[in-house]
Amino acid sequence: MTNCVDQIPIYLNAVKKAGRCGIYNISSEIAENAYLEEPADPRMKKFNCIVLDDHDDTRERTGELVQLTSFFNLTGSYSNIFEAMAGLLNQKVDLMFCETEMQGFSGLDFVANIIDRPKVIFVTAHRQFALEAFDLNVVDYLLKPIHPERFTAAAHKAWIQLNHREKKDSENGAPSTEYLFVTSNYALIKINLKQVTHIEGLKDYVKIYISDQQSPILTRMTMKSIEEKLPPDMFFRAHKSFIVSIAKIDVIRNQRIQIGNHLIPVSDNNYDIFKQRLNA
Repeated sequence: MTNCVDQIPIYLNAVKKAGRCGIYNISSEIAENAYLEEPADPRMKKFNCIVLDDHDDTRERTGELVQLTSFFNLTGSYSNIFEAMAGLLNQKVDLMFCETEMQGFSGLDFVANIIDRPKVIFVTAHRQFALEAFDLNVVDYLLKPIHPERFTAAAHKAWIQLNHREKKDSENGAPSTEYLFVTSNYALIKINLKQVTHIEGLKDYVKIYISDQQSPILTRMTMKSIEEKLPPDMFFRAHKSFIVSIAKIDVIRNQRIQIGNHLIPVSDNNYDIFKQRLNA
């Protein structure tokens, strides 16, 4: 297999063209090394990125490069896979920068077992895992220390793949979501969305109420992050603290929703939208 480091000139040709098209707006150091000339379009979509590395200096350096890339948004920086797993569950992640070998854990194994895997770029000091990494269909394999121009080339590759995926999803329609996984009591729990009646927000936690289950599932997650994971045709944000399953609604009266024994308020701002959704 061709060493990925040998491909830098090829990547840089694409990067030069990208810079002339205004794709990047990053630090002067990166711009000088990668021959980038024009600022990015401020309307360009930003993709959410996380960094997983147990070495503080590399994790910080990778995070800095992510933050200096105009089309990336750094949403998490983690030193172990448990923190990273929570980050993946609690937010939409488009791209993950990951070390291959961490103390007591394999980044390769972690990536291989992620459900609904984001795009991945490995950042590592270990050349020997490159073949195994590319078998996982990762975007790129960066060797430490990270050179800015090499990072920029990898970022451009990720940008192309992420935009292509979004365009394909838009044309074909995104696949319907039937379930999601959440962490509760140090375990991953699979939740069938058709059985969810409603969700209640409690600051940094949410309670997920399930049909025929007496106690709700409590998980550390914001309302915003779980709302982004729910199919909009099945659920509605009735209130800042409540999301309801439309199919589970029994009665609507006096701007309140009844689901079983639960009464859920509908905010003034959402009530008209809610009635339109129900064609009432």
